[in-house]
Amino acid sequence: MSTATTTIAGTPDATRRGGGRAVLTGLREGAAHSGTLDGLFGLAAARRPHEVVVADGGRVLTYESAESGSGRLASALLRYGVQLGDPVLVHCSDHAQALVAQLAVLKLGAVCVPVPRGLDDASLARIACLSGATLVLCSGATKERWSLPAMVLDDERTWAKITPLRVDGSLPRSGPADVAYLLTELGADDGVTGHLVDHRAWLFAVGARLRRAGRPTRGVTVRQEPGGVRALLAMWWAVAAGSRFHGAPPGAIEAVPHLRGPGTAAVYGPEEYDAVLAESRPGARERPGTVLITGGPLPAGLVARHAELMPFTRLLAEFSPRDGALPWTAVDCTADARNPAGHVGMGAAVPRVRVTVRDAEGRVLPTGGTGQIWAAGTALPFDRLCDGCYEPAASHRGSFTDSGYTGRWTESGSLDVTG
Repeated sequence: MSTATTTIAGTPDATRRGGGRAVLTGLREGAAHSGTLDGLFGLAAARRPHEVVVADGGRVLTYESAESGSGRLASALLRYGVQLGDPVLVHCSDHAQALVAQLAVLKLGAVCVPVPRGLDDASLARIACLSGATLVLCSGATKERWSLPAMVLDDERTWAKITPLRVDGSLPRSGPADVAYLLTELGADDGVTGHLVDHRAWLFAVGARLRRAGRPTRGVTVRQEPGGVRALLAMWWAVAAGSRFHGAPPGAIEAVPHLRGPGTAAVYGPEEYDAVLAESRPGARERPGTVLITGGPLPAGLVARHAELMPFTRLLAEFSPRDGALPWTAVDCTADARNPAGHVGMGAAVPRVRVTVRDAEGRVLPTGGTGQIWAAGTALPFDRLCDGCYEPAASHRGSFTDSGYTGRWTESGSLDVTG
């Protein structure tokens, strides 16, 4: 089977200002009503149907187009036989296609398994095996990588079949405690771990990020290709803010021209942003209003270099060591920008997450004691799957997860990641 994006990636309507506060309120009200990511998107689409939600190179996608296209795609998937809880792989070549595919899977109450585009064939096979998926939503450029049945999202012939469909009356079918995403993590031992994230956990994380990092009214940009966890984080941050998500070219050093200055945000990994700063020059051009770094601990000296090169850009960091998208702790690094030691802690635990430091026997250590960093909470993945790796999978909701890092709590209440 194959599909096309001609009906969902047309020219953008004129972007209207205002209404962002309504979506921020909607994250509280709408999410409380539906409790799902697709419900949050539907609320945003109803309030700003003609505004752009994704701009990726020459492709643009409006909220209305994404909502209607994903509803019809979900109806086609339902006829194909996709049921509640079924895993579906999403392997697309641009962010517009990826958003429509993900929304369709979420509306079905199925499990979205995003696949980064640049993985080798062995990694793709391990992800498919772990997830148990029997269907791939992909692009023409990625279809040949799969032996599984596939719907190709840039094939006009299939969209010619899907577009006339009525949206099935049973949609949307997802619930707050249903699994939204299976985020995969490839290990050095050739194993793969899957982190199961329900709608509720993702909405908790998005809501806390909005309160902490603010509302990027002019857009969020990321250099990561579709399927990466930072791209997912940036996309849902933009949706929750009623803004647009922009997929910058992977080689771009700075934000695209209309995503510079106040009201804009850029998302990076720690090492990625370290490389960006190494190639930047002071005062070269106007920079993003906010930079958010997510993943592991910050490289030494990064905060001081940021302050020198981007003195008017707010710098935030989230420690999210496993899945990379749902934070354990968060910190505003702006106040520590001139730290002479070049070391900045990773902040306090985010809402609905409990972070502890434990010794080798699993005992919780007091402030100042160095040990393994663990976390649990309703704003984190509730379970893990493991295939071919040495880490035991979690057995129930709320179980603690090992970060893979050592650290300690400081007297100021900040998590110091030491190794």
